[in-house]
Amino acid sequence: MGIQASGRVVRDQRGLELIVERRVPLHAAETWEWLTAPAKLRKWAGSRRGKVAVDGTFDFTMTAEEGSPTTVVTLEACEPGERYTIAFGEGTDVWRLTISLADLGTTTAVYLKQRLANARDAGSIGPGWEWYLDRMLAAIAGTGMPDFDEYLTVQRPYYERLAMDGDPVSWPPS
Repeated sequence: MGIQASGRVVRDQRGLELIVERRVPLHAAETWEWLTAPAKLRKWAGSRRGKVAVDGTFDFTMTAEEGSPTTVVTLEACEPGERYTIAFGEGTDVWRLTISLADLGTTTAVYLKQRLANARDAGSIGPGWEWYLDRMLAAIAGTGMPDFDEYLTVQRPYYERLAMDGDPVSWPPS
């Protein structure tokens, strides 16, 4: 765990996709629990209220965020133990995330993917997801939680540079 950026921004025909990866020192089934079980989620991300079902919605309170905002989340797809796709928010302000796992035996690779609306978003969204995944690792290890401001300071230039390469229309930020 550290604050050096490790994610990437991939450009394809559909636009930009942010991909952040972490290696978790647990078997895949245990890692899945840290990503889905309410008691474990509360330790690093937040709490949820409501029934979780594919195509259903529930409320998620992001307790690590200032003011602990609550947002509506839709579970769009789920392959238990392997991957799920969720949509945070409603209407035109939706963030769609896919979280998938690769079982590596005694460890698990976790991949978080999000399509970006524009290159400017990478500078804050990339550090944010790195921070959240490191919060999960800290909760698993029972250590102190990382400071988001450090992530933003160190990682913003990295993600901005990745996203702006080849995208002159949306760069520089206004």
